Amino acid sequence: MAHRPDRRHFLESVGVASVAMLGTGVLPLNAAATLEPRASGEPWDMAWLERLKSATYRAVIDANTLEEGYAADLAGGLIDTFHEVHGTSDDQVRIVIVARRAGTPLVLGDAIWEKFPLGEDTKMNDGDGAPYRRNPFYRPRPGASAQSAANKLESLQKRGVILLVCNVALNNWVRGLAERTKRDVAEVKTEVFANLVPGTTVMPSGVFALMRAQNAGCAYMRGQ
Repeated sequence: MAHRPDRRHFLESVGVASVAMLGTGVLPLNAAATLEPRASGEPWDMAWLERLKSATYRAVIDANTLEEGYAADLAGGLIDTFHEVHGTSDDQVRIVIVARRAGTPLVLGDAIWEKFPLGEDTKMNDGDGAPYRRNPFYRPRPGASAQSAANKLESLQKRGVILLVCNVALNNWVRGLAERTKRDVAEVKTEVFANLVPGTTVMPSGVFALMRAQNAGCAYMRGQ
């Protein structure tokens, strides 16, 4: 009988690989992630599946890398295209974005981008060379045009886009940020989980979220 890898080890290795993709000098991880963001026995929030049932057209975007916010651009583009071709309303098109691996910072809130070196680590800057101190994918900078806001997460959520994040990768980012800043992991974890982009739902793993979305009729789309 072939050897079956330990499931917990497999999920942890997937999460560790997420940060490693950004480069050997980024967020070093020397410990396995904790797999529970909540009290033991507390159920995972699967209410987002109900929001898919009423939609005629459904897709799930695998945001496993930032790619300068391509997953958000793709979500907005899909909704607009269905409107143009089929005359749909926002309620008829439902897009799920699953942030995982190197794409996890997509759903980390402004407070985390400001406090931790995410702009440096993701090589994201505001155009003048200064690393971002806010989540550039959540909402546009003050004074920006209405057009620039169209594919930001805040606007997309108002159009029904569902945001999910991988718990395994999220915990690995927590450990990496704690190590980079020489802070207690538990403290950083509390801050990170309390400061996700509003409305983001944590899933046991990104691959679980992708599979459940596809089970519910979502077409799979690569977020890169």
